[in-house]
Amino acid sequence: MDWCRCCEQGSAGWELAWRPLRRYRRWLAAGPDRGERVEVCEGCARWLAGLVVDARGGGESRLFGQPGANGRHLVFDDQCAACCESPAERAYAVRWASGPAVRGELFLCTACARWLLGLARSGRTVRGMGERYLDGAYGAWPHPRLRGMRTWARVRDAGATAVLAAATETMGLEPCEAPGEADAVLVEATPSGQARALAASLGPAVRRMVVLAAHGCRADVAGALELGAAGWVTVPATPQQLTAALARLARGQAGGAWDPATLLPAADPTGGDRPWLWMPVPGGDGWELAWLVRRFCRGYDTVGAAEGGIAVVPVVPPACIGRVRERLQEAVGGAAAIEVRRSGEPPARRFEAAG
Repeated sequence: MDWCRCCEQGSAGWELAWRPLRRYRRWLAAGPDRGERVEVCEGCARWLAGLVVDARGGGESRLFGQPGANGRHLVFDDQCAACCESPAERAYAVRWASGPAVRGELFLCTACARWLLGLARSGRTVRGMGERYLDGAYGAWPHPRLRGMRTWARVRDAGATAVLAAATETMGLEPCEAPGEADAVLVEATPSGQARALAASLGPAVRRMVVLAAHGCRADVAGALELGAAGWVTVPATPQQLTAALARLARGQAGGAWDPATLLPAADPTGGDRPWLWMPVPGGDGWELAWLVRRFCRGYDTVGAAEGGIAVVPVVPPACIGRVRERLQEAVGGAAAIEVRRSGEPPARRFEAAG
């Protein structure tokens, strides 16, 4: 008997299939050999489908990190069924099947599809059925004492607002009424340029700004960073990611030079004593890959641009680097092959051909 991959308790009578799509005037399959399948029980199949519906409807019992529509409505076929955004180039068709019968298919953006796939492959922790061992304390939420740190926020996303409320209560943050008086300014990027407009109005205080960025808001994030914003985290956000961003801000570690392709800070992981991960950036998809890596990395990991790709230095014992690589490889799918590199290892030299 095949057991459910999600809960590891029921028999797997359902199959969920993720088929990558790419837009060539219309949405077409990206390749017959790039699909991913997970066998689950009926209960988990319905639970996963319900998470998509809850995300779109904005239910109150949200998971940390769950996407949301935030008032947007599902009108067109090429909108994501979870967050209701319209993907630009890449997306997924996710099919629910019971035996030979197809029970339903949803169109999801890359971010929501990878989030759902991660839960399908391991949902015991989220469902309260057990604890998943990944690499020791890697999944914990250690938070510093930031009591008295004044914060100002303009965030619409319901999930990010809940995370911010939890961080405020846990760490003793103090909301203030004016962004210029705050020690940390948290603003959500929008297609209309909300983050960039606020950055332009803050003057030198822009160095205390952290941008919360949805997948489709690259231009606004880039504009805010160009004006001096301290950094960005993804929407949906997790408590760990937000806590780490505030801790870096309190230590004065934010800001610096930003890579124009990925909008990640320039990094040099070769001089440390930790093993690290490196992945190449495919042409034209630098922001999407960087966003996915930030979305599914732990907040305390160092994520930056190095050697023409993306480098991740996880804060884990060296023996656990392989587990982190496997988890991150699942999160980004076939977008990039992830290498494990050791401290002091010389960079791989690659020839660039043009013409």
